[in-house]
Amino acid sequence: MPTRLHAIFFDAGNTLIYPRVEELAADLTERGYPASADDFLAAERAGKQKLDEWLWPQIRQGELPPTIDRYYWNEYLQALAARVGVPELDRVAVMEGVANGFREISLWSEVLPETPPFLEKLRARGYYLGVISNSDGTIEQQIGRVGLRRHFQTVIDSTVVGVEKPHPGIFRIALERAGVAPKEAMFVGDTNATDMGGAELAGLGGVLLDRVGAYPHAQGPRITLLSELETILRDL
Repeated sequence: MPTRLHAIFFDAGNTLIYPRVEELAADLTERGYPASADDFLAAERAGKQKLDEWLWPQIRQGELPPTIDRYYWNEYLQALAARVGVPELDRVAVMEGVANGFREISLWSEVLPETPPFLEKLRARGYYLGVISNSDGTIEQQIGRVGLRRHFQTVIDSTVVGVEKPHPGIFRIALERAGVAPKEAMFVGDTNATDMGGAELAGLGGVLLDRVGAYPHAQGPRITLLSELETILRDL
């Protein structure tokens, strides 16, 4: 973790903004597969854990796949389908409907009440704040739609810059824009291998936001609420 911190970068999805999974659960229920928000959270835990098993060995070997999101979402949707009882023959069609729901960027519009005032506090202390997101080119528009864009000096979307986490190149772009060295920056994200692994490769300190409890044994700083970052910053 850096000793003189000047910049804090954040992941977007499941860190700053969250999907309205209740709507997706209601749609599945209407289609005959009773589902709740808890089912989606369980699938998120399963997908993240499978991603860790697959991606960390590659990170350690320095052989990163070009893309990782497809693997995560495939594991997520398989876990969800099994949990809500979608028959094997129907899984592709049913889960494609769920996947299309997640692809709709406007679904990602839930902001926890603690988030805006906490970001405001960080800006008031003089930190450079940025977003680094694996997205489809629309994340800057979406965080603007939910009122968060004003808190950030830069927003980096993997589709726009042509490289995605955990590749260190996307973090280096952020560091260059902020004008800081890796050890002067921190990255906060919710996916262990993708976010913490990428930050590690780029030389940044990483803080894992594990709101759903996917990583009880993760190494390094781990928080369950964004506001808990306050304690880590105080200890630097």
